[in-house]
Amino acid sequence: MSRRGENIYKRKDGRWEGRYIKGRQQNGKIHYGYIYGYKYSEVKHQLILMKYEKQTNSSKNLLPYEGNLLDWTTYWLETFVRPKVKSSTYASYKNKMDVHVLSRIGSIKLQKLKQSDIDSLLQEMDLTLKASSIRSIFSVLKNCLGKAISLNLLVENPCMGLELPKARRKTVKALSIKDQAKLVKEINRNQKFFSIILALQTGLRIGEICGLKWEDIDFENNTLGVNRTVLRIQSEDKAGRKTEIVEITPKSENSQRKIPIAKSLKKNLLELQKVSTSDYVISNKHKALEPRTIAYRFQIIRKKIGLENFSFHSLRHTFATRCLEAGGNIATISSLLGHSSTKMTLDCYTNSFFTEERQLVEKLEFI
Repeated sequence: MSRRGENIYKRKDGRWEGRYIKGRQQNGKIHYGYIYGYKYSEVKHQLILMKYEKQTNSSKNLLPYEGNLLDWTTYWLETFVRPKVKSSTYASYKNKMDVHVLSRIGSIKLQKLKQSDIDSLLQEMDLTLKASSIRSIFSVLKNCLGKAISLNLLVENPCMGLELPKARRKTVKALSIKDQAKLVKEINRNQKFFSIILALQTGLRIGEICGLKWEDIDFENNTLGVNRTVLRIQSEDKAGRKTEIVEITPKSENSQRKIPIAKSLKKNLLELQKVSTSDYVISNKHKALEPRTIAYRFQIIRKKIGLENFSFHSLRHTFATRCLEAGGNIATISSLLGHSSTKMTLDCYTNSFFTEERQLVEKLEFI
């Protein structure tokens, strides 16, 4: 058997074997216990827990732990995160920890990690990252260390009590009616820009547009169903890190929704369906078109007509803004967008209510 690490061996059957002292026989001879697994990290961390569990009289006492933050995070991600979340969520957590946390403080022993270490990390990130990004990274780290507490590997979470940078409210960028008309005039000349029309008339996210299939469209009732999303995530293989395209269910229950479609959009969809050879509405031959291809096509158009300060996501905001201007109430717009709450919609589009606010104040003069 080949050996890797303290008391961990590679067996001929492909499994890893970890050995720990379970007790002693009457003659004083050591009695060993064994842990088996197909992953080295799994055996390593189970071995650490078992070795020191025997040295404590109470489960409430802190278990000594030899691993550093990198060791624990790897184990946490593989054991407690990957089996319970979507591949995109796992990839997001892993990327946040690898890039922003472990690259800086990953070598610190888990049980020697102090609040000051986390605070210094926050100050470093504050120099280059947005407050919202820092808060997102911090949340993952806090959850990671929280699990260590539940397993008696830490007494308290060093993330507690720290002051985070305040996230500024996002300023929504939506096209004006004039710019929208200019964009529509340009893209109507070529069907490969139909994804832009979909975004403007439905408010779909770019991944939702990529995942849209003909089976999701009910032409009889004039509705469009959002049942999946396509995105590119980071993955790993023997050759190292890379990315891959995945198709998953929408991010939340609210994201999975039905949207009414206008007559003009229905007409365009029926025309496109006649020439389509794919299950997907927006496709590259038979496959779904990936998000970055759609984003690249929009980039070409926006540069051509002078809208370089807008991203593809601005089209979703444009849809919501047009709904507000048409007198739509916030609950209806929130439902169309697939937001988790009306508060989220209000937070995004507060600035878009300025016209309505002005009209309301002007009416007060007549009272």
